[in-house]
Amino acid sequence: MIGKESLPRHGAMFGMQDPSQTLVQIERYMDGGRLELSEVMATQFCDLMLSKKKREPQDQVFLLKGLRLMCDIYLMRNKADHSLVTIKRMHRERKALVKLLQKHAPNMLASMQPEEEDHLRAGRLYAAAGKAKPAKKSFAMCERLSPGHLLAALHGARSAPTKPHVERFIKAIQAAGDVILANGQFQLQPENSPAVMLEEVLTSLDVCAQNVAGLAPICQQEKERLQTQHQAILQGE
Repeated sequence: MIGKESLPRHGAMFGMQDPSQTLVQIERYMDGGRLELSEVMATQFCDLMLSKKKREPQDQVFLLKGLRLMCDIYLMRNKADHSLVTIKRMHRERKALVKLLQKHAPNMLASMQPEEEDHLRAGRLYAAAGKAKPAKKSFAMCERLSPGHLLAALHGARSAPTKPHVERFIKAIQAAGDVILANGQFQLQPENSPAVMLEEVLTSLDVCAQNVAGLAPICQQEKERLQTQHQAILQGE
């Protein structure tokens, strides 16, 4: 029982004939803030998929998606310390999926979520769990796979605000282009990696300046440059 809702039995809840709909339902619960129910459903979904010893490529796709959702839910629920096994499983099942697709459905390889996004997901969880070394490794792998990945550089600098990390963050900001307004939100949109909200970048620059005094002037310079662009958009320039 979760709140006032009782969970149906596995088959009824998931309707395993269509696991894609189960994943959509979990995402809807996440979007609606029903995170406890999302966690229970995602856990049971992954358990059921893992119970299939010989999985078809599409089953493996569903399993990997479920594990990613589990990781996201742990981060949203501030339960990163519970996620360590799931992170390792996610990486392992991704490798298994690549092998399956290479053998049985090579046309599906191009549609896979970029590998760097899984390393970013892992890095954020490791950082939230206080696992500095694996977090650093995950963010570095993300940036290696996708040079200029602003979100990875941002989280890397925030979780370990050292001079090398802050320098990479500043370079990623400079490479990301000008501030834009998209869907009512001010953001930076790097090429080939996710957009990052402007406010998150500005706040992170403040954190970096406070922790690496030698780079405080350039952090302030970048902050002022971005704020100037922000004001120009507001004024319709």
